[in-house]
Amino acid sequence: MIATLVQVAKELAHYEGGKRRWNQERVILHRLCESAIKGKEAPKVKVAAIDLATGVVHLEDYKDEERYKYLYALSTGNTAIGPSWLLDFRKTQGKKPKKTREEIIETGIKKIREALTSLQESTSKAKSADLLGDDDWKEKLNKATRDESLVLVTVVQDGKMPGERKEFCEGFIRKKILGERRAEARGTGRCAVCGSEGQVSSAIPFRFFTVEKLGFSPMGREVDLWKYASVCQECAKWLYVAESYLEENLSTKVAGKDTYLVPDLEPGASEVEGSFVRFLWEWRERTKGKAVPQDEFPIEEKGKKARSKKAAGAEEDSLPNLFEGLVEEIDGRFKDKPPFRSASLVFYQPGRKFMFLYTISDILPTNLRRAKGRLAALREILRRDVLGDVGSFPQRLRADFEFVGQAWKWPRRGQTESQGALRFTPMHIAEAILTDRPLPEHEFWQDADSLLRATYQETISSKDQKRTVQSTLAERARLIWAIWALIYRSGLLEGGTNMTTQPITTGQGLTEKFWEDFFRPRLLLNSPARRAAFLVGVLFGRVEWKQRSDRQSKAGEMPIVSRLRGLAVSRKEIMVKIFPELMLKLRQLDANTQAIQAIQQAAADFASQGGELSDEEARFCFCLGWALSWTTVDAVGKTLGAPTGEEAEEASPEGEIEGES
Repeated sequence: MIATLVQVAKELAHYEGGKRRWNQERVILHRLCESAIKGKEAPKVKVAAIDLATGVVHLEDYKDEERYKYLYALSTGNTAIGPSWLLDFRKTQGKKPKKTREEIIETGIKKIREALTSLQESTSKAKSADLLGDDDWKEKLNKATRDESLVLVTVVQDGKMPGERKEFCEGFIRKKILGERRAEARGTGRCAVCGSEGQVSSAIPFRFFTVEKLGFSPMGREVDLWKYASVCQECAKWLYVAESYLEENLSTKVAGKDTYLVPDLEPGASEVEGSFVRFLWEWRERTKGKAVPQDEFPIEEKGKKARSKKAAGAEEDSLPNLFEGLVEEIDGRFKDKPPFRSASLVFYQPGRKFMFLYTISDILPTNLRRAKGRLAALREILRRDVLGDVGSFPQRLRADFEFVGQAWKWPRRGQTESQGALRFTPMHIAEAILTDRPLPEHEFWQDADSLLRATYQETISSKDQKRTVQSTLAERARLIWAIWALIYRSGLLEGGTNMTTQPITTGQGLTEKFWEDFFRPRLLLNSPARRAAFLVGVLFGRVEWKQRSDRQSKAGEMPIVSRLRGLAVSRKEIMVKIFPELMLKLRQLDANTQAIQAIQQAAADFASQGGELSDEEARFCFCLGWALSWTTVDAVGKTLGAPTGEEAEEASPEGEIEGES
């Protein structure tokens, strides 16, 4: 990984130098300096330049593209590496301010003085740090910055900014690379990146070895790390440059998690027209400061009719996602030449100095093309109402895999200790989709079952009964169904089988072909056992809706729901206990219509064919049938030519969940 990062940093630096018309030294210095713009919502930054010769404070706009001039950077100990310090006067706001303006300015001058002293230790010139000892500077800075919220203070000497003085630049680079505690442990050896012999250290700005297991470090004590991951000073410098590119150019989100996109590039990739390096740079320039409406994703579907934000549940606009953009443009921009040999997604924990949590390696360009095609096919299937009226749900199935993060997380109050921990994380799920390496399906269903039961428990115990158990389970079941299809039915989604829904022919009666046409686009329901559990769920939904209708209630849970025992019923209980009770209830509730009778018969026929089915799969198919109760009954009724109004007594209850998340 460290060799890959060095290569990426060199290619990006070469391209950036050409774009900005800078030499390599300036690009490196620029990348070793930190940006003073902290966060997307940060106020405008001003620069207060203290001219040590004239005693004047000059106030000017901060330019991030010229940050190499200021030599602003902080060590892990929060000390200034260069003679610049960011004054955040927002800390003085509020009823209980953390600091006064005078205290903030005093701290800034102290930090700059310490940095100047450190940088000039090896020179025989008069120490400019001594010129900052005058208390008059505090008053001058306070007066010059009184109307500002964020101010980067730096010093000007002999008319030059810190980054324009060679001795300052050399000292800054040396302190940046070798000034950290990790670089103190060093010795003679071979560089792990370039292979050169000489003095090496563990001057690496990452904790590469904290992977998947918190606190796990297979390399032993940190002070001995240089013996296992040793780098020379030159390669360490490029790793710090790579750190800057990771943050500013290669950071994205996948499955709702902070992620770095690290490509394995061919040598000279920056010179290739249309390469990933060029795409990366142009992507950042194209999307800088822009918000993209949710309805405009995915890119190839912009022309389709978009729902209003109000109808879509007031979804907020989002910043463009780098990984999603790469997937969506993989066919057009990189059709003739792959953008990279392979890529990795490195999930990390923000604020923990790059604590890497998980890495998805060996993502090939062909994988991205296939993922794009599968997502598009799945969205098209869903628009044909195979899972009912799902509203804006298809648009959520995007290449940022945010829907995976939404599906594979515990509800706030639904998890119990008895359910244990999930076997997979959203990162595992995304890896299975992107690398064509399916997860063990039995374990997948165990996780899905735990999530469904937790969702059930949270809803049933909630005092806020605005949503029913049926609608809440339906949303979770649809997400799980979509993920299952992407992992275990990828071949069908790529066009190997016709997934189109067949138009309903009124009055033709139910045949074996009807059920095949009905179940085929629903993918999961491909065995008699699954179909039987699904149809029992359909009947269950009908009974629950009928009880709700008779009570004229849109809140609270109906008596039949208690039979599920917290959604812990087994497959045997579903078929042997619940199924017969539902048939009795439907007669008692005067809901045993022609369509309902046909569904009962089909459920019995499928059940008689037997077949293996785990309890977890049975419960999921049951919940999916519950979610699609109205859709199924309506389709059967139309096929049988049921009298108008017999099956459609009121608006579909499934429509209540449209647009919710």
